[in-house]
Amino acid sequence: MKNKLQLNKLFYNDKILLAISFLVALIVWVYVVVNVSPETTRTIKDVKVTVDTSVPSQFGLEVFGESEFYVDVTVKGKKYLISSESLVDDIIVTAQTNNVDSAGTRTLQLKGESSSGNDDYVIESLSAKTVDVYFDTAKTIQMPIEPLVVADDFPIVSEGYTCGIVNLSEGVVTITGPSTEINRIEKVVAKLVLDASLTSNKSADAKVQPVDDAGKSNFEYLTMSLDSVILTIPVLQVKELLTSVTFKNAPTAYVTTPLKFTVSPEKDFFNISVDEYEQTVVYPVGVIDFKNLSPSNHVFTFSAENTNKAEDSSTTEYKVNVDMTGITQEYITVPYERIHANNPGNASYKISGLNKSVVIVGPSGSLEAITAENINVEVDLSEVNISKGQTTTVPAVVTVQSENCWVYGTYTVEISL
Repeated sequence: MKNKLQLNKLFYNDKILLAISFLVALIVWVYVVVNVSPETTRTIKDVKVTVDTSVPSQFGLEVFGESEFYVDVTVKGKKYLISSESLVDDIIVTAQTNNVDSAGTRTLQLKGESSSGNDDYVIESLSAKTVDVYFDTAKTIQMPIEPLVVADDFPIVSEGYTCGIVNLSEGVVTITGPSTEINRIEKVVAKLVLDASLTSNKSADAKVQPVDDAGKSNFEYLTMSLDSVILTIPVLQVKELLTSVTFKNAPTAYVTTPLKFTVSPEKDFFNISVDEYEQTVVYPVGVIDFKNLSPSNHVFTFSAENTNKAEDSSTTEYKVNVDMTGITQEYITVPYERIHANNPGNASYKISGLNKSVVIVGPSGSLEAITAENINVEVDLSEVNISKGQTTTVPAVVTVQSENCWVYGTYTVEISL
């Protein structure tokens, strides 16, 4: 009887009744949501499309150009289920590539599904049913870059000037892309468009463009190692100049006071850079190496084709006569001991003597003091690669310790292992 009175007392307690009512209502709400709640739809924005490349890769095909696609996905299910943010990570959209077995643009069907196999919701629709994807095999080539200067309805240089050889800061470009496009490339140009004829040297950025056999640059999927290069256009003017030569490997005494010489013709017309026009008074038509200069060999001929002579010059060659007055020559035999070898591998090479006596050229008074002790012979064996029992010939660098004498000719030694 006492327990019954206590239970009745509980029902007359407002706070307890409120708690019980809330609990009952919560249970009913959960039941309705889970079992009675109607289905609804939700649209999930910007779901990334995965392009399945498993089949194309078997044929060596890759995706070129646009490869990232996004679609909106509409799903249907219980409200409490599809409102979950975890649903976004559960949905995958795949571009089907089962039939991709050759190069070209393919229209791929899109398929949306649950990555976990969740069947509590269904995918009703995608904002796009297909995507267009370009497939091809990859190819990489290197090509030379050719300068292309465009001047519309006017000459590149003004009247009275000449355009020199156009130079580029880079001469080769590496191009990567689909084989179909790579195979269409006829050449690569660095294009610069002028807005007026030039009277001075010009350097500017030139766009690097691959072009086909029709001169068109309609490529979509190429990647190049260079977008632009610096293109330099030398502008030249004709000037009459004294002809000259330069010397190399000259003894110390002849660096500041060169040997006298004559050039025929003594003057000629040459194209000179406008930047150097005023200060240029002589033009070197060739280079004379002292190792080729002796009392018996002191007349040299240089082709005019190797100079920048003016177009109206009729000269075909330049003849140079070096004055060898007071210069004579002596033959000196150099012993084996004077040969010094650079042998970084410490191989057991056998080095023979020089192939001939050394010709020393210079003033007769200076030659009298020259002996074999004043002659050095250097041989570089770092690049020698022979087998045991083999013999090869190696160049020898022969020099003489003198301020006004030099070694004439070239020399070799024999190396055996």
